[in-house]
Amino acid sequence: MEIKKPMSWKISHLSSSLMGLLRERDPNQNAGTQSQVEHIREEMLDCMGRFLEGRAVRPPVWAKVLEADDIQTLWYLRSDVMHMLCGHCGETLAAKKLNTLTELFQGHLPKAQYASAKRRT
Repeated sequence: MEIKKPMSWKISHLSSSLMGLLRERDPNQNAGTQSQVEHIREEMLDCMGRFLEGRAVRPPVWAKVLEADDIQTLWYLRSDVMHMLCGHCGETLAAKKLNTLTELFQGHLPKAQYASAKRRT
């Protein structure tokens, strides 16, 4: 039996993949920003890991979060994390978890980008 994924997942996956490819790399990323990247990465993995305990296979978003090398990539992966969480804990709890993760980006993104995400929640 084949499990069909909703179209919204495909759009989310495509947009986060494209944004990851199109963003500019910042060779001057400072140590403070890099430590925030690591902190956000750990929080995202921890958030997903709570619902994946005991499972040998991790979803593809897990590897994407591990490989993300900057704040922007992690920012765009939030939708993939949300989708994964929805499948494991429901949309309400997933949205709460995502809001907590979103707060970690405050002060590390352009203000307009962060503000637009807050308006949607």
